[in-house]
Amino acid sequence: MLINILRIFRELSPHKCLFYFSAMRKLLLLPMVFFCFKTHAQFVDTMENYTVGERIFENHWTDFNCGGPCAIYASDDFAHDGSISGLIPGDTITDAVLDLGNKIFGTWLLEFWMYVPANKEAYFTILSTVPYEPPNIGHFYFNLDNQTPGEGVIEDIAIGDVSFTFPHDEWFRIIFWVDITSGIGNATWQLYINDVEIIPCETPFTKESGIYPTSLGGVEFFSHSTNSTFYIDDFLYWDPPVTCELGIKEAAVEAFHIFPNPVDEILKIEAKKNFEIICINIYDISGRLIETERNNFQQINISHLNKGLFFVEIKTNKGVEAKKVIKK
Repeated sequence: MLINILRIFRELSPHKCLFYFSAMRKLLLLPMVFFCFKTHAQFVDTMENYTVGERIFENHWTDFNCGGPCAIYASDDFAHDGSISGLIPGDTITDAVLDLGNKIFGTWLLEFWMYVPANKEAYFTILSTVPYEPPNIGHFYFNLDNQTPGEGVIEDIAIGDVSFTFPHDEWFRIIFWVDITSGIGNATWQLYINDVEIIPCETPFTKESGIYPTSLGGVEFFSHSTNSTFYIDDFLYWDPPVTCELGIKEAAVEAFHIFPNPVDEILKIEAKKNFEIICINIYDISGRLIETERNNFQQINISHLNKGLFFVEIKTNKGVEAKKVIKK
């Protein structure tokens, strides 16, 4: 047991170790209190730094044990933000993998945007490990066999097959949140497609047979047929220390409006709901905390920051919301 505990805490940065130790102690002694803990974005990928027409095989992008030839393409056909997105064409070869780090502890949230053209289909699954070893969790089909436009199904998850709807010819958002704080063998999750809850909070993170994965490994985006053409963009992967009821649900309905974006000097924050803001953290694209605001939550002067992409994290008494902001 001691060895397993050491394995878990070896993954965490020092401030994370302190957070989880404190959280366990407070569960035994005191009511839970919200603090402005520092968290690190694992990565933000706008897909703008890749070369159009070439396969992406670097950083958190790999492929399904092909060694590069079946990685995702960079495309300028469509983009959610900017001019480039990732393309899975209908070649039945492309088998891209987004590496999520084989996580066995903590809370992990992945958000990205997806575009499925009319008369096309799409598929992805969640991998147990990268490189892949079974089992994988869920088969996500969009317009399966090109027979159900605007409809999809998730197969082989704990609650059985689940149907959902999605729009063709426009971008829609995918968010899933996995809670592994009690270890991967007790993990739960929640998922939204197009801002609609499809997998409810605290659903076991298992196959339909009840088998848990060995870790949260990655996401496989596969060209499973000649009709399988879709685009993915604007990835955000991070580790918010919140429960699904207090975190992902509020993120999905976008509790805050941050503007202007892009911004030159003054970043304004407008609450859409009556939340108490605890603090606002600003991270650079590498996940490094560069600024914390604990007083003025209506507007922040960022004129002193360098130009580029930043990640704004708003912590409230009801959870956390994250936004991407471009500094002009």
